[in-house]
Amino acid sequence: MATIIYDFETSGLNMYHDDVIEIGCLCVETNEHFTCLVQPLSDKLIDDIITEKTGITNKMLKKEGVEPLVAFKNFFDTLKYYNDMYDNLIMVAHNGRSFDDIFLRRIFRYLQSKGYTEYDIMMSNMEFVDTLELSRLLHPGRKSYSMGSMCAMYNITNESAHRAMGDVNALKLLWKHLHSKFTVKFKDASVHNIDYLTYH
Repeated sequence: MATIIYDFETSGLNMYHDDVIEIGCLCVETNEHFTCLVQPLSDKLIDDIITEKTGITNKMLKKEGVEPLVAFKNFFDTLKYYNDMYDNLIMVAHNGRSFDDIFLRRIFRYLQSKGYTEYDIMMSNMEFVDTLELSRLLHPGRKSYSMGSMCAMYNITNESAHRAMGDVNALKLLWKHLHSKFTVKFKDASVHNIDYLTYH
């Protein structure tokens, strides 16, 4: 089973209509990563507020961004490579259940619509962990469980916040701390298992 830390930068906060503009993921077991800028699938220009937050500009996306179908297929081919190597994937994201996971499923459906069915079994077996929910479980009563707040708590420096690989690299360290704390806090055999954290 491979653990994949992943993050999307997007053109907005609407999970059902906005575009993925940057992909980042890292396999914990190998420390190999995949990342790319993505041209907006809708062909809409991104707002200044997104550029201010991420540093990603429309000029960057036009010049360096990969065409969406190619970017999404390359991303899923990367996931399939690790899935085939380790038999299954655990996808870890911060606020994943309410955000990144939804974009991931949209990408999957888009690829299906283009006739790519080789990811169907992988996707049906994929498991997810939301480190925001895990943070709430392990540290009840905090005012904030944002990525920045949790990284500050564990003295993790995000060298490039709000860029896909910056967030992925920081989340890799946060995941290590949270998972370690989880295994210590929940020593009972019935919950001392990664399956306790995952959902489909």
